[in-house]
Amino acid sequence: MGAVESNAACEPLSEPLSRVMTLLGKRWAGMILSALMQGPLRFNEIKRSVPGVSDRILTERLGEFQELQLVSRAVTETSPLRVEYSLTDRGEAMRPAITELTHWAEQNLSPSA
Repeated sequence: MGAVESNAACEPLSEPLSRVMTLLGKRWAGMILSALMQGPLRFNEIKRSVPGVSDRILTERLGEFQELQLVSRAVTETSPLRVEYSLTDRGEAMRPAITELTHWAEQNLSPSA
């Protein structure tokens, strides 16, 4: 059977959808955000939650998320310093979308699907 022809012009993808897919398409981005949905975590706790992520990539992603105001970095003046990362309200607003993507993946991308 051949391809279906359409007279309708293809609409470009929306700019917001393009931006979020670019963000989540970056290596480890979705996994790091998912880890932070557990609550505030220190750098090494995030690293343990996302096996395989390098220090360099984790540092880059956390910096990008801070610039986008998705993640905040809190420093507690103790000895040694305690640094925790947590989702901001803006980052928390992604929870329903990431939860739905997770459900979809479980149903459609599992080995038995």
